[in-house]
Amino acid sequence: MTMTTQTEIERKYDVDEKAAVPDLSEIARVEQAGEAELEAQYFDTEGGDLAAHRIVLRRRRGGSDEGWHIKVPADEGRTELHWPVTDADAPPSEVVDRVRSRVRGRELGVIATLRTHRTLTHLFTEAGEPLLEVADDTVSATDATTGVLRLWREWEVELLAGAPDSERERTELLDAVEEKLLAAGAVPSASKSKLASALGRTELDGGRSDSEPVELDKSTPAQAVLLAAVAGLVDDLVRIDPLVRADEHDSVHQLRTRIRRLRSLFATYRTVFDREVTDPLRDRLQEVGTALGEARDAEVMRDRARTLLDDYEPLSDGLDERLRGPLTERYRAAHGRAVSVLSGDGWLGLLDELDGFVARPAIASGSMEPISDAVPPALRKDLRRVLKRAKAANRADSDDDRLPLLHEVRKAAKRLRYAAEAVSQGDAGVFGKKTRKLAGAAEAVHDLLGEHRDSVMMQRHLRDTAGRGAAAFDHGVLHEVERHGAALCLVDYDAALAELRSLR
Repeated sequence: MTMTTQTEIERKYDVDEKAAVPDLSEIARVEQAGEAELEAQYFDTEGGDLAAHRIVLRRRRGGSDEGWHIKVPADEGRTELHWPVTDADAPPSEVVDRVRSRVRGRELGVIATLRTHRTLTHLFTEAGEPLLEVADDTVSATDATTGVLRLWREWEVELLAGAPDSERERTELLDAVEEKLLAAGAVPSASKSKLASALGRTELDGGRSDSEPVELDKSTPAQAVLLAAVAGLVDDLVRIDPLVRADEHDSVHQLRTRIRRLRSLFATYRTVFDREVTDPLRDRLQEVGTALGEARDAEVMRDRARTLLDDYEPLSDGLDERLRGPLTERYRAAHGRAVSVLSGDGWLGLLDELDGFVARPAIASGSMEPISDAVPPALRKDLRRVLKRAKAANRADSDDDRLPLLHEVRKAAKRLRYAAEAVSQGDAGVFGKKTRKLAGAAEAVHDLLGEHRDSVMMQRHLRDTAGRGAAAFDHGVLHEVERHGAALCLVDYDAALAELRSLR
């Protein structure tokens, strides 16, 4: 099924049965847009996994936008995903994939049914573009769990395609409409959504998202700071999972990176968390990361080939297809295998276990020491690990022997970077400039080695796909470009490694 997406920016107002939608013609040109009968079934798990994250999943019949809808919070308003309506009793798999990392293996069922009589008023710009919609809704809602029937009337003001581009202008427009509605007897709705009203709530998540964040600093126990970092990464895994399933740009890379960050955090700060618990979690995370890695490598090579060809005039025909065609097919196949892994019980069960770890962390002997005492020795140990591997790579007898050793340096530098960033950025960012400098130096090392590795892989691909005559010439030129770039990476790597060494 084809999915469409839009940003929904709206305000809701409670009104009694006597109120009338006021004249809004002083704001913009007004047209009556008719009436509609809507019926919507809302789905969630028994435990309310979607509501807990303020996500709405429904099937609506009637109106211009009937279909399957998912609404998720956005920086401004909500993002609405829309699929065509079906007669199936349960949400189609394409729809569930967008929330599978939230519901996992748990069954989705109807939690509420809403029937709405809607009368529409539209406002238009001077150019005739639809500006906003005022929906006068009379709602009958049944809570499927309790059987309680709730009735209410509300006005819903939603911006349309012709709304202003800037947030300031959008706010001014909504404020102008609101002034008229309040004067007509409306009051801002106590509930943020129709589903929340149907369930007898003001907040869809029951107000859990409004809890005050805990203030962290260098005197905070290590487990509290690092657990905040773990929780943020677990949230990212769940958030990015549906993007990978939908094959959105850079999503494979983003999910794989979060997995690596989480594994690095467990590995570096092993004195804080119980290794008997975290080591198996690291192993299972690595299995998923490996599945994503195959797709990511093909994606990197495909995009690298595109960049190579952007500035090159080939002598032979079909160079683009020879270079990028196999990589595109490899990516499609690897992406399909990665999605299969994400749909399996192993990954979904792992997400449950990670949630459980955040709720009930398995701690080790060093968990209650101040984070200021736990971090420096752990980062120094990781830094020594990078430098030791770099020394071994420099002693390699040949380029073939050195290449896998440089890959080990790269992995160690990533671990150091991620461990440093875990405590110097985001919710757990209690360390400052010195730790961020260490992370930046480690990043420079692994970026250069990553670029070198990608170049070596592309050189192999160019050799494997070369033909004869003009085709061989084209491949040879591009191979030389890559070989020269790889050599420069190693020159810069020596300088980046020296910088990292200076931070011991």
